[in-house]
Amino acid sequence: MICRLLTCVLIISTVLLDSVVAQSPRDLSTLFFDGRAYLTEEDGRPYSGPVVITNTHSSSKEEGTLKDGVRDGVFEWFFENNQVGFRDTYRNGERDGPFEYYYKNGFLLEKGSMRNGRRHGPSEEYAFRLYRLTHKGNYDLGYKCGSWMENGKSRSYDPCPTN
Repeated sequence: MICRLLTCVLIISTVLLDSVVAQSPRDLSTLFFDGRAYLTEEDGRPYSGPVVITNTHSSSKEEGTLKDGVRDGVFEWFFENNQVGFRDTYRNGERDGPFEYYYKNGFLLEKGSMRNGRRHGPSEEYAFRLYRLTHKGNYDLGYKCGSWMENGKSRSYDPCPTN
């Protein structure tokens, strides 16, 4: 009885430990893209796990996660100085969720949200070198809607749908 209990505890501990230990990121260039998904060259199956994309011409890199061979979750791109350049959210291979773009010095350039690969919801853009808000408004599946501030001037578009 005690032996069975210890065996169960050992099995549960091993499973929990395996889920806590992070998988090392795989270089995206080691995967094969078939037009729809990234596949492993070893067995041809869609890859799931962390990936890193390095630029051979600069020291910039991008990190994120693939699920069933497509982008899923947050992807971050870094300048050569390791400052975040952008942060995008993906679901099932499409941009879906919040995004942020930054200047090389770390100041915010733009932030907003995507739905099914199109801008959707509140959006803000900031001027280069002035770092002041230049555009603010809402999108509805890729189209500007409602009240906007564009370069200091108010502008109206068709009302945003309420949903």
